[in-house]
Amino acid sequence: MEQLANPADKGYPTDYLLSRIKGRRGQLIRDWRPLVFGAVPFESASSSRSRGLIGIKSPDDVWRYLVQEFRWVYAQMNGTLRRIFCPFFLYTELRTICICLRHIKGKSEGRTGELLAASLLSDEIKTVLAMSKDINSAVDGTERIFRDVSPEFGGLVELLDTEGLRGVEQRLTNVYLVHTMGTDLNPLIRDFFSRIIDSRNIMSLFKYQRLNSKTEPIFIQGGGIAVARLRKIAEEGDIFAITSLIRQLTGIRAERLDPTLIEGSIYKGMTRFLQKMGKHPFGVGPIMDYLWRCSIEAMNLSVLFYGKELERDAVTAELVY
Repeated sequence: MEQLANPADKGYPTDYLLSRIKGRRGQLIRDWRPLVFGAVPFESASSSRSRGLIGIKSPDDVWRYLVQEFRWVYAQMNGTLRRIFCPFFLYTELRTICICLRHIKGKSEGRTGELLAASLLSDEIKTVLAMSKDINSAVDGTERIFRDVSPEFGGLVELLDTEGLRGVEQRLTNVYLVHTMGTDLNPLIRDFFSRIIDSRNIMSLFKYQRLNSKTEPIFIQGGGIAVARLRKIAEEGDIFAITSLIRQLTGIRAERLDPTLIEGSIYKGMTRFLQKMGKHPFGVGPIMDYLWRCSIEAMNLSVLFYGKELERDAVTAELVY
């Protein structure tokens, strides 16, 4: 994909990357209690890891840390693996784009430099995000680049005027997911994106019903749960049907319709699925499992930052294990 950088292919065999990933998996945080309850200072826990977390001071730093790890994995991949995983990496980089757009809107463009330096985005996208002086030009440049992927990405600038940056972010992500599901994907990557779509649709349905919104939820085509079924549930107002949807997707029964429990169940379901796939003695499963585990670790680190002032038990409930 031209939207991603293209570092030199070193031609490493897949087994080489798998052995490196096996070692790095051991560096992921497994016990979150010291970080939640302060039994061990964050800096001390960080310094024990060769990858290092000392420089992390904010949620933006957490994302940069994750992007750096993804960039390392991508750089170790041979051409065959890159072609398989490009859709995943570009999907994750959509968040980089969204973070940069928020900084541009907030007139804090200087905060994008380090993030873009670690990013896998192409030089063309980085230039747009680094050089745009206002949010309209940044969104216009982003739209122009993604229209080369599909004309469906058109209209982002108009959406900025009517629905704001949040509408742009939602449209960019939704169109990308629909477009990607229409391409030739590795079966595991296809399953991953199908579950992502189902997850986003379930959360959209829950928020619509919980908030009693008069604006119909936007459902994404391409998941395992039929959009027609979701629309019927929305029309009937059957909020408890969400429990059945979560169980169908994850195999987990949500004890109550609480946003934290629903999101936690969805993430745990994806973790179980990829953990199972990761046991297969082939490259795609273990690599995807590792990338997801890195994502969950970053998510939990962000929870720690955002939950500094919350009760410790509340923070623990937000973590995904």
